[in-house]
Amino acid sequence: MGMKYNEFIVFLCLVYLLNDPAASEAKTKMGLGDLESTFETLVDAFVFLDKNKDGYVSKDEMIQAINESIPGERSAGRIAMKRFEEMDWDKNGMVTFKEFLFAFTRWVGIGENEDDDE
Repeated sequence: MGMKYNEFIVFLCLVYLLNDPAASEAKTKMGLGDLESTFETLVDAFVFLDKNKDGYVSKDEMIQAINESIPGERSAGRIAMKRFEEMDWDKNGMVTFKEFLFAFTRWVGIGENEDDDE
């Protein structure tokens, strides 16, 4: 029995958010001293997308964020919708931070071959 990579990422997020002093020592031993800045960047990216700050990203917010980051891009709406569909795993029209985090790990190719080992 073990932990899938995505579960491990969520675990690390929880450790970071709880800011446990024991976790700080463990992070240092694991060579993850800069973990806080990584999670802050992920949180900042989610907050950028969550325009009304309700803790969820809607399709309209996603389109607005993409339009702000690449003004004048004709395919911005299509890009936003594709990324939104990749993030909205439960297809309820809203993206949670957990969904965002899992989608991000897929975008950067983290844990791609994990299921092949099972």
